[in-house]
Order: sequence, then structure tokens, then C-alpha cells
Amino acid sequence: MRPIQSANHDPTATEPHLVDITLREVVELVRIDLPADQMEPLLERGLLPGCQLCPVRQSPSGDPIVMVDGTLLAIRHEVARCLCVRRPGSNGA
Repeated sequence: MRPIQSANHDPTATEPHLVDITLREVVELVRIDLPADQMEPLLERGLLPGCQLCPVRQSPSGDPIVMVDGTLLAIRHEVARCLCVRRPGSNGA
């Protein structure tokens, strides 16, 4: 199954991934590069292309904890490497 992506996705663009984002930086989720069975729990928790993410801290194991629509979610580091994001003001068209 293909990854879910935003309608404006340019496959030649190299977006940063959630693991590349500094704490308190707000970004937009562009694409989830995971198989459907691993993607489904994220979608159920509101991680959809177009949503705003903000890493707020790290868990004791180093995994990012992000704010999504007022909810804190802990995301495994290996999953965060599969979440392509866009910084505000970057060209997304």
C-alpha cells in the first residue's frame, strides 16, 4: 500500500522528518511512510497529513513526545523517522 500524503506532495522534494525537528518547533505533517498496519494506529490518534505537530519533550528512552491538537503523543523514534513534515513558510506547492 502507498503511503498517505497530502495533495500537494512533490515526490522529488526532500522533506525533513519528525526526528529532524527541534523541540517547540511547529511543523505540518506531509506524509507517513509506513505500511498500512503500522500507519493505522497513528491515523486513529489524529496524525493525518495536514495536521500540526510540535515536539515538546523526549521520553526517558529518547522517543519524541509531540503535541497534536492539544493531545500529547509519544512516538517511537523509528516511527518518527517515517513522518515527513514541512516547516511553516516552506514551499509546499
